[in-house]
Amino acid sequence: MVFVPLRKTLLMKRFLLALAILLLSALACGARKLPAEALGTVQYEIRYTWGAIDAKVGTISISLNPASWENQAAYHSHGFLKTSSIFKLFIGEDLTVESDIAQSDLLPLHFLNPYRKGGKDCKFEFTYGRNGEIDALYQGPKETLTKTWPMDGKTFDLLSLLVFVRFRETADTPVKLKVLLDENCYPASLTYQGKDTEKIPGVETERFLLRLTERGVMENGSGNELLIWRSPGPDRRILCLEAPLKPGFMSIRIKE
Repeated sequence: MVFVPLRKTLLMKRFLLALAILLLSALACGARKLPAEALGTVQYEIRYTWGAIDAKVGTISISLNPASWENQAAYHSHGFLKTSSIFKLFIGEDLTVESDIAQSDLLPLHFLNPYRKGGKDCKFEFTYGRNGEIDALYQGPKETLTKTWPMDGKTFDLLSLLVFVRFRETADTPVKLKVLLDENCYPASLTYQGKDTEKIPGVETERFLLRLTERGVMENGSGNELLIWRSPGPDRRILCLEAPLKPGFMSIRIKE
């Protein structure tokens, strides 16, 4: 049995949720440029690797379908992360995330992560208003927090961030931005690292590095870097995500 210290349980759960959200964006942001048959459901596999350990942590099932959000034409994404039975003891129950993204410019309109804690319904929610602000709501079992950030083109939730990653032209200059995660906003940088022919045998990919510069997903600073491999083809599909942890690393790869 793989042992994970109890104090890291919630931190690992947050990390898996973050990766799930990123994958949701990977599908949604390409919807306008992909044919109708690209809509539907796609499967990804999550693995935790540490030395000789290479364990399947779970799977993510992601669907993408036309919808509407507040009278705007949109795409609705629904992601379901199913945790492998052995890891439920350490990571927790299965997770669900949802998003609505505008068909016109593929920018986010709404994000929702409902969950249960202590027998109560809780949620994280971001709403992109027409007043030029992003409203964030954290409804926990014992408290409700609200925050607001400006829609200045430099602050992204994890959905809109991967839209930027997927369609950004390759460049050597790092991009400074901010990432909304839970009820907080963290400075980050995005860097194109060049072509990669080794990560996926027989497939040439483009590799990007996203780094949270002040604090990572984990409280101990682990998981604050995320490597992203995308296809150089016209669809620029996200093929793999990987984040180093302490110890080991977590990865998500599309299932062919």
